Amino acid sequence: MTIKTGLSLLYNTFVTVPVLQAIGAYGVSIIVLTIVIKLILAPLYQWQLSLSRKSMQEQRKLAPEVAKLKKKYKGDPQKLNAATMELYREHGVNPLGGLAGCFPAVIQIPILTALYWVFYTFKGAADTHFLFIPSLNDLPNHHLLIPGVPVPTVVYLVIPLLAAASTWIQARMMQQPANPLATEQELQTQQMTKSMQVMMPLMIAYFAVITPAGLGLYWFISNCVAIIQQYLVNGGWRPPGS
Repeated sequence: MTIKTGLSLLYNTFVTVPVLQAIGAYGVSIIVLTIVIKLILAPLYQWQLSLSRKSMQEQRKLAPEVAKLKKKYKGDPQKLNAATMELYREHGVNPLGGLAGCFPAVIQIPILTALYWVFYTFKGAADTHFLFIPSLNDLPNHHLLIPGVPVPTVVYLVIPLLAAASTWIQARMMQQPANPLATEQELQTQQMTKSMQVMMPLMIAYFAVITPAGLGLYWFISNCVAIIQQYLVNGGWRPPGS
C-alpha cells in the first residue's frame, strides 16, 4: 500500500466523523499516518539511539588511556592517531560508531520525497484545512505576511516554527553530558553536534516554509514521537552547558 493510498483511506474514514471533520480530517490523517510510519521505523531508530549511546560510553571508558597516549606522542600527531586507532581496535571500539545512527535519517529521505509529492498533488480530499490552517497542501511561502518579504502569514508560520523547535529539543536530548577527559575525536564530535543543533532547526524551518504545510506537520509529529522514544532510551533534557 502506497503512502498516497494510505492517506486516502485514512481521510475517507475520518471525514465521516463530524468532530474530526471540524478539526480537519486531512490533518488528522497526516498525524495518524506519521505515527504509523514512526512505529514501523521504531526498531531502526531504537538501534540508532542504542548504538550512539554505546559508542560514546566505550570511548569515554578509554579516555584515560587516550590521555596517556597524548602525553607519550605529544608533538607527533601521526603516531598519536595510529596509537589511538590501535587502542580502539584492541578494545573493539568504533570511533565512528555514532555516525551509523545517521542511517535511519537516510531512510527518511525517500519517505519525505514521497510525502512531498503526495501533499503537492493530492486531490483525494475536498477539504484540506487543519485547525486554523486553511490548507495543508499549500506552501507557506505562497502566503506572505508582507508581499515581497519571505515571511509567511502567522497561520502558515506556526507549523515551521513547531517543526524547528521540536528538532532543536530532539537534538538537545541526544547531547551527552560534557566529559572532562574527552578525547580529541570526542571534542570534535561535540563541536559538530553543537553546530548541528543550530543549523538543523533553521534548515527544517526553511524547508517547512517552501514545501506543503502537511510536510511540516509530518516532521513535527515525527519529532514528537522520536522525542518520546529518546526519553525512554536515553533519558530527558540536557540543559545548556551540560
